[in-house]
Parts: sequence; structure tokens; C-alpha cells
Amino acid sequence: MLVLWAIMLMAFTLNGVMNYITLSKDESILAAGRFRSLNLAECGIALGLHPQIKPGDPALRQIIGSDGGFEVTISSEGARIPINSISDEGYRDAVYNLFVIWGLSFDEANTAADSLADWVDTNSDPRSQGAESDYYKPLGYPDFPRNQGFSSLDEMLLVKGMDAVERVKQDWRNYFSVHGDGLIDLNYASKDVLMAVCGVKETDADNLIRERIGPDGFPGTEDDKILGAANAQKLLGLDAAAWSAIQSRVTTDHLTRRVESTGHIGTQRYKVIVIARRQDDGSLNYLARMEE
Repeated sequence: MLVLWAIMLMAFTLNGVMNYITLSKDESILAAGRFRSLNLAECGIALGLHPQIKPGDPALRQIIGSDGGFEVTISSEGARIPINSISDEGYRDAVYNLFVIWGLSFDEANTAADSLADWVDTNSDPRSQGAESDYYKPLGYPDFPRNQGFSSLDEMLLVKGMDAVERVKQDWRNYFSVHGDGLIDLNYASKDVLMAVCGVKETDADNLIRERIGPDGFPGTEDDKILGAANAQKLLGLDAAAWSAIQSRVTTDHLTRRVESTGHIGTQRYKVIVIARRQDDGSLNYLARMEE
């Protein structure tokens, strides 16, 4: 009996050891794949930040080895509304327009836009539907609003009225930036942003987008066009007065590049996002780095 018990104990022990070895091996394979995916993503970032590499360059999509590679997307941070410029009345109105485009009621859009502007500006006077400290204190937030720029997009959720935005447009973060310089890049802005900032109809925004993405109808490819200001104005159907009203908030040559690189090994994927601003001497000032 003792021998049988000893054999059973050894069998259980050996089975446990084998399971542990198998799990450790699987974890090591996953960790190695994740590390290699990150390494490939970093290669893509280095390539995407090179000043001579343009969006749509075939080099931005590479297969390396039998099961790996990377894909890089180059865009402009100016494609997104610079939320820390919302104390500018023009941007406050643009944000309001954007919220209405997304389906918020006029009242909800006004509340969110005014409250975002009150959060950023340095005074304590609430806008007509905004919120200053008198609104937040009874809710248990005596330090709100910050009266300074947002440090992250998630911080916007602390603002009165943003719950309505979150409810109707869960990907709203893709339309704002805390790294913008106050200018919207007409060569990269989405249709919704073009309509909101420029005050144009959907068909006019479509005209510009159709021209800039080229004959193949896909953005980020070799036939994409970089539009000049005069061409952009014409495509948007803006007369001289309308163009003059937005000219200080738009550009066709934004200096802040957004590079998104995804490395992959088999089914393992790792994404790195870098935002960098081009300096006068050609060097880059790194503003942010994110990993997913």
C-alpha cells in the first residue's frame, strides 16, 4: 500500500510539474511575441518620423520574416480640435457645432461647450450655460474647474455636460487633442471636424476629402494630395468673408505629426503612437507617446 501511495504521489507531483512547465512555456512564448511586436512597432515609429517619409509610402507596410511585420499610419495632430483653445470663441462655437452634428440637442451642446470653455479659461465667470466653482462645489469637487488646459482627454469627462457627449458618441476622443497648437489641418481633418470648424455643409466637406484622398478613394495611399489653402477654400465653397472668419484657425501644413505604428508577430499585436512637432531646424520635439 505504501508503494502504491508513493507512486500516486509521484504521479500527481509529476503532473503538476508538467502543467507548470507547459504554462511557463506558453507565457514565455506570449511574452516573446509581445516583445518582438513592440520591437517591430518601434521600427515603424522610427520610419514614420523620418522627414522624407510621406503618408502612403509603401515602406510604411512591411512583412518581416514568416509571421511578422508592421503597419504605420502618418497623420497630423491638427486633424483634431485643440480642446485647450476652446476659450477662443471660434473654437467654442466649433465644438458646439460638432456636438450638434453628433446628435446632441441644442441645449446639451451649449451646456457641454460652455462648460468646457469655463474649465479652460482663467476667470470665474460662468458662461450662460457653463459651470464654474459654484456648480461643482455642491457636488463635492471644490477644486473644479481647473481653470487651465486639459492634461488628458479623459479629464474632459469631469466637465458638466460631457456625460451627454459620452452617451451619443463613445469615440469622441478621436476628435480632440491636448497637443494641438490652435490650428486645424485641412489635409487631415475628418468630415465632422471640417463641417464644425469651417461651418460648411456635408457635401462641401466631402468635396475636399474626395480631392485630397486621390483617385483610389482611400486615405493614406500614394495618390493622396496635399492641398494648398486656395484650393481648400474653393473646394469648401467658402467666399472671401467666410474664409477670412476661419483663416486664423486653419492650415494646410501642420507641424505636428502623429505616427501610429502597429507591430505584429502571428496573432500578437502591439501599437505605439508618437506625437512630435517639427522645429524650424528640422528636429523633432516629442510631445507624447502612448502604447496599446
